[in-house]
Amino acid sequence: GSFSRDLETGSTGDDVRALQAYLNSHGFAIASSGAGSPGNETTKFGGLTRAALAKWQKSVGITPAAGYFGAKTRAYIAANP
Repeated sequence: GSFSRDLETGSTGDDVRALQAYLNSHGFAIASSGAGSPGNETTKFGGLTRAALAKWQKSVGITPAAGYFGAKTRAYIAANP
């Protein structure tokens, strides 16, 4: 997927669902069951999404690993789909 905007806690939209699917499919599950879990991604960027994103950012060396989906993270995902 391609992402065209920054995402943070409180963001909503299909791009949030795509981000959750990316994290879920790369070993950083939003949740083990229910909303946000693999196959049950949502359009809401909440605390669980932020936490999973921060763990993933740390694992790939993106700093700060704060769970904010900005330009550095978008560029990394574009290069590593």
